[in-house]
Amino acid sequence: MAKKENTETKIIETGEVLIQERGVNGFSFADIANIVGIRKASIHYYFPTKIDLVKSVLEHYIKHFFTSLDDRCCNLRSLEEVLTAYTEQFKNSLQKNYQVCLCSMLSMESFSLNNELRQEINTFFNKNVLWLQKKLEEFHIPEEQASTMANHLFVVIQGAQLITQNLRDISYFDSVASKEINSICSWIADTP
Repeated sequence: MAKKENTETKIIETGEVLIQERGVNGFSFADIANIVGIRKASIHYYFPTKIDLVKSVLEHYIKHFFTSLDDRCCNLRSLEEVLTAYTEQFKNSLQKNYQVCLCSMLSMESFSLNNELRQEINTFFNKNVLWLQKKLEEFHIPEEQASTMANHLFVVIQGAQLITQNLRDISYFDSVASKEINSICSWIADTP
């Protein structure tokens, strides 16, 4: 049983890397089979179609993203530290050969995805904004302002990923993220 789970996990992890590097339409089951070292037919045992694989990759990614984010933030005391930890989640992908977040990459190929997958991506995006809003509210930012700030920060980080990927310059992402975090923290400091 462990070998079966291990093979399935390797397929999912390889699929994640390939989607982030090439997009959904840029790889085949044959590519995964070559990397994992199994027969292409073996992949169909776990994932009858590419959409089935993408769904599992997406579920794995989302679970790992928020688990990792919560682990990073569990002992942080300042809003600046929390927001920095949040932006670092996206920077981590960029540091792996300038890959953008899996959901960002998938959203750019939404025409190739079914409605269920598009909904999952939207759920990930909404969950990010709600996570940020909750954190901002924990630092006494009123709900309406927290919602606006959370949406703004999320959109800016999404855009910064794409530009950083094209520029191949992590310092661009760092600069944008730092300015946004400073802007939010300054707003708090200036609010009575």
